[in-house]
This record gives sequence, structure tokens and C-alpha cells, in this order.
Amino acid sequence: MQFHARLALASGIILTCITIFGWVAFPNLIKSKIKTGVTLKPGSQLREMYMKIPFPIPFYIYVFNITNPNEIARGQTPIVQEVGPYEFEEWRSKDFVSENEDDDTMTFYSKETFIFKPGTLNGNEVLTIPHPLIVAILLTVMRDKPSASNLINKAMNSIFRNPAHPFLTATFREIFFDGVIVNCSVTDFAGKAVCTQLKTEGAKDFQFIEENVFKFSLLGTKNGTASNKFKVKRGLKDYRQTGMVVEWNDLTELTTWTTKECNQIKGTEGTVFPGLIPHGSDIPSFAAMLCRSMAAKYLGDSKYDGIPVSRYTLDFGDQSSNEEDKCYCPAPDECMKKGALDLRKCSGPVVATMPHFYNSDPSYVNGVKGVNPDKAKHELYLLFNTFTGSPVAARNRLQFSMPFVPMPKVDVMKNVPNTLIPMFWVEEALDLNKTLTKPLRTMYTTMKVVRIISWIILLGTIGGLGYAGFLYYKRSREIQITPVKKDKKDNAISTVMSKSADDKGGVSNPAVSDNEIDKY
Repeated sequence: MQFHARLALASGIILTCITIFGWVAFPNLIKSKIKTGVTLKPGSQLREMYMKIPFPIPFYIYVFNITNPNEIARGQTPIVQEVGPYEFEEWRSKDFVSENEDDDTMTFYSKETFIFKPGTLNGNEVLTIPHPLIVAILLTVMRDKPSASNLINKAMNSIFRNPAHPFLTATFREIFFDGVIVNCSVTDFAGKAVCTQLKTEGAKDFQFIEENVFKFSLLGTKNGTASNKFKVKRGLKDYRQTGMVVEWNDLTELTTWTTKECNQIKGTEGTVFPGLIPHGSDIPSFAAMLCRSMAAKYLGDSKYDGIPVSRYTLDFGDQSSNEEDKCYCPAPDECMKKGALDLRKCSGPVVATMPHFYNSDPSYVNGVKGVNPDKAKHELYLLFNTFTGSPVAARNRLQFSMPFVPMPKVDVMKNVPNTLIPMFWVEEALDLNKTLTKPLRTMYTTMKVVRIISWIILLGTIGGLGYAGFLYYKRSREIQITPVKKDKKDNAISTVMSKSADDKGGVSNPAVSDNEIDKY
């Protein structure tokens, strides 16, 4: 086999091998590793991190302090002043319940523990916010039993000692964790009726001091308490199902909203996600706090610590104009405007929005003085490495407000404006450090090196094929010259003629002389 043929054969073999390894085998090997690595297999590193996140998540609370409570009671526009952030360490863990090999699921209770980190703010600041109990009780009664207006008005005056307005003034610690005392040792019929209802339906949210005296706080009873029972897929049989919620509090489907579609439980509970997410696709998750599933929408691509990521965001849609969102209307003729979600059927008469009513209907912003929506400060976003399904950074931001409506038969709500008054907003901040992102960086570095080497060898192989072709072309163009060989018969005749001439004294007698040849 000639050299150019051997070179072409070798180059072809190398080209085939590099193509198979660099563009088929190696990527498939990485994908295979991801498929097995993102499952919640017992004893795996991901399973351990899933059950207990080994680092605290920074958690911040910003409170909207009401500066004109008496004026609001007389009908003036609310004025708020943001106070915060109050900084906490949030530790997330799960209390294991059971595991089912047949349907590839595990069951647990989720638990969040908040540890306050005093700084500039120590928690003893006195704040004024809409009174969670007074406003919640009044809104519930007015919507469910408006005929009981007079009774509930008497009960509020009895239990809360003739309040001048529907606002609570207390320290940050008392409002959120330590608790505000509510004395239900009342003897009048209206007061006793409401207190009995409170103790029956709200017992899990109260810290009882005596039989009829308890403390109420926004987060106190939830702090460090295992709640929200989840049943999720482990992903061992199908990696695409990793972390997907199958049941929540023993429900396979919600009963909160008006359609089957909106009551479906979709996505993970937000801690882990399956890998190999198609680029640009939505990422669903189930938000237990909001009693609904939501889909994170793709915004674009970016980089985080050298790792390719996709940026996502969430919003509450627009019930007033989008048919798909109308199932979240609290009543058929009572839909929230853009960017708001009424939670009365979920956790109570509060409304969820983005902080400072960011990306919400302008009427919410205009209904209060002191809110300043800012995308950089108030947008909810997530950075995902969709290849591995890893969230590397996030700002989970959410605001809670109370709807105020005039109630002619209730003293403290008779003249209030019809508006949403913000109470507080929270932020969970996730930023994986270099130690936690190192495996991702190593994976991408390895993939990059293999790709570069593959291209170098590929180009070299193509060059080898080109050189082999050149050699073949050059050889095919060469002129072949064959040397002339004397015939043996001619040699014999010459010998005879030469001998005859010698016999005649060296004189030859050819048939044609040299001079005669010249004549022709």
C-alpha cells in the first residue's frame, strides 16, 4: 500500500473515532452521569443535601411602617415607610416519614428554622401595621356573613378594647415571633362567640398563656415547626421526575381554586430540580405558601462564576384580562388586577404581590404613598444551570398586603379607603459559593478541554486527508519514461555486416550510401 493510501486510511479512522468520542460518546457519558446524579437515591450526596441543606439561606424581612393610622381611619391615603432589612439565617430541613420502592416516592415534613441576626436593627423597633386579627376577622365576616356586621362590631370593641383604628402597634419581635397578647376573657355574647371561633379555628397559630389568653404572631408558631407534608418522586425510575410533588398534605389535587387545571399540583417543591431541562422551557414548582403551582419563565442566558446559566422569573399573571388566570379569582365577579393573588382561600385574607407592587397594576402603587417599585430590588429571579438542573443563585421575593374596604356598620373600618395596604415583604437570597460551584466548573472545563482537543485532532485529521489527496494528485500527474532496449536480431545483422567489410579490406558495399540518404 502506497504512502498516500496509508495516510488517508489512518486519517479516516482517526476522524471516525474522534467524531464518535468527541461528539457522541463523551456527551452521552456526561448526560448519563447527570441522569444518575440528580436522583434522590438513599445515601447519595444529593439526598443528604435535600434532606438538610448544609448552609443557612440569608432571609430578610422588610416592614411597611404606617405613619398615619388615625388619618387612614378617616379616609386619607395610607403613608408607609419601609423599615429593614431584618436579617435572619434560614435553615431548611425535612423530617423523614417513609419511602416507597414500588412507586419510587418518599414522604417527609418540611421545616424552616429562622435565627435572627441583630445588626443595625435589633428587633425592638416599634412598628405600626394593619392589625392581622382585626382586619382578617372583619374581612372574613363581611364576605361570608355580612348580616353579622353589628355583632362583629361589638365583638371587636369588646375583645380589642374599643380600638381607634384597625392597626397594630408593637415591636418587630412581638409582631413576627414573640407574639402580641390577645385577651379573650370577655363575658359579652358577641365577644365570647368570636373568641370561641378564634380558639377553634386558629389554635395552631396561637401560643396559649391561659385558657382565654394567648399570643398571636406572624411567624412564631411556624418557626422550627415541621409542617407541610410532601410526597415526592425520587427519580430512580425516571430522572425527569426527581423531586416532583405527588401529594401535599395527603392531597393529590387541590380544592382551593375554581378549575381542575389550576388545582393541579405540578413541579418540585423548590429544593431540587431534574437535570437536562430543555433550553428555554418553563420550570414548574409548587408553592405551598400560595397553595398553587407556578411556572418560572425563561428570560435569557447568562454566566455565573464562569458557568452557563439561564435566567428565570415568576409573576402572578393578570386575572382581569387573562382567561388562564381567572381560575384564581376569589369570586367570579371579584378578580384581582395584574400582579396580585388573593390568598383568602389558602392562608387567610391577605394578598400576595411582588415587593412594592413591582410589575403590578398601577392602581395598587397609586393607592399608597411610600412604595417605590424597582426591578433591581424587587424582581423575583432564579439562575439555573439547566444542564444539571442546579439553581446557583436566586432572589425569592414576596410581599403580603391586606385589602381595606369601607364597612359602614363597623366603627374602625367605616371610613377607610378602598385600597391594598402593604404589611411586609420577604427575600430569600441564594448565591452558591465557589466551593459549591466547583463540581460544575470542573465538569464544564473538562467538556471544554475535550471539545478543544477533539477539534484540534479533527482539523489535523482533515489536514492529513488533504495531504494524502495532494500526494495522490501529484503522483497521478507524473510522466512515465520507458528506456529503449536493442533487439537481439538487429545486433546479429550488424555483426555480420561488420565482419563482411573486414573480409574485403575494410570497404563496405551497402545498398544505399550515406550520400544517397541525404538526397531524400
